[in-house]
Amino acid sequence: MWIVIAVALLPVLALFGYIWIKDRRQPEPMKWLLKALFYGLLSAALVIALVGPLPDIEVTGPVTAFLKAFLTAAMPEEAAKLLMLYILLKKNPFFDEQLDGIVYAACVALGFAGTENILYLMSGVADGTWVTMGISRAIFAVPGHFFFGTLMGYFFARAWFGNPLHKKRNMFLAWFVPMLAHGIYDGLLFAMPTMPEWVAGVLFIVFIAGFIALRKQGVKAINTLQTEDKILNTEDKI
Repeated sequence: MWIVIAVALLPVLALFGYIWIKDRRQPEPMKWLLKALFYGLLSAALVIALVGPLPDIEVTGPVTAFLKAFLTAAMPEEAAKLLMLYILLKKNPFFDEQLDGIVYAACVALGFAGTENILYLMSGVADGTWVTMGISRAIFAVPGHFFFGTLMGYFFARAWFGNPLHKKRNMFLAWFVPMLAHGIYDGLLFAMPTMPEWVAGVLFIVFIAGFIALRKQGVKAINTLQTEDKILNTEDKI
């Protein structure tokens, strides 16, 4: 069991290290980063409590695939993460830079992803699929949650530190943009098994292209806020 948990958490630890290094100029206290991971776990528990009792949506084609993706995954999961991020940061004295929004949002997302990954891999122990499942989820699912988190953190930081007139819009975008990306991500995955092989192949190509685009936007969001914070700090010292 412990090796399954270790495999499930390995990509989480790798991405945690990545965002921690990105924040090395003015790093957040480890206590608060670990707290963010725990809040991500709480967000997963909240989603399970809310969505678990609901009837499952049977996927019979692309329409039901995307319906299931948005209603049972993307919308509640990103809402739960955003709620936990807000609770975490509303009285956090160390949340004083834009990049911090991405750092904390990414950690909340990784806490969620780690919890989800453990549950998925444990379910694959009985039939021996946990190894291949662990590899595929390390490549796509965990990084997917991480980059959904970077998009959430980007707009959350804009809402917190940006123009007050745009606060409500940016806070909405902090949920809507990662939710939209998440829904499309899951919708494509859910639709593939229901389609003819050649259509499924096309959808897989679209999925890979979309995943690469998601990664680029996530890295761009990190670099943008990192650069802006550096400029602002330089101006403050002049």
